[in-house]
Amino acid sequence: MKAWAQLRPRDRRALKLGGWILLTAFAFTIVVQPYRHGRAVLRERLVEQRALLERELAVLETARGIPTALENATGDLADRRGRLLPGRDALAATAALVGMVGEEARHEGVALEAIESRAAEPAGNGLVAVRIEVRGRADLEALLRWLGALETGQHLVRIDGLTVARSDAGAEPDSDDTETLLLAAVIHGYVLQDESPKP
Repeated sequence: MKAWAQLRPRDRRALKLGGWILLTAFAFTIVVQPYRHGRAVLRERLVEQRALLERELAVLETARGIPTALENATGDLADRRGRLLPGRDALAATAALVGMVGEEARHEGVALEAIESRAAEPAGNGLVAVRIEVRGRADLEALLRWLGALETGQHLVRIDGLTVARSDAGAEPDSDDTETLLLAAVIHGYVLQDESPKP
């Protein structure tokens, strides 16, 4: 204390002022800055938590409609599955397609001479396209009835590459004769992709 008493008043004021400045800077560094940093972190967390709450409330709101949406999707799948070929794999679906095409041909008066199956191909969205190639003979009316029956049948089929030619290119038919046509077509059918695990 003797040293303090020996200082001139001006020096004491300068030391007091310096002490207050040092104490204020120390308090700012130790108290105010951590407090401000803590508030900023808390504000960021509050924004994150509010966003999380909004997402969770949206999920809860959506969850109320899930049973109805699931029921609708199940019904739609059942409706669409009926349009696909029966069978659990491409081989069974190909056999079903051959049977269906052959039966419709017999029913409509088309004489199929050959039906050959081709490799199945992925069609996207969990579907597999099975393909057969057919060759045969028919008159124009029978051919049109057969194509119409395939198009409006229960199962979804696509006919690609239909080729029709006269079978008697050089002959002159009588007015009473029905002209026989040669036909060739590629027919696709669809089946759900088999996703069961292989042993």
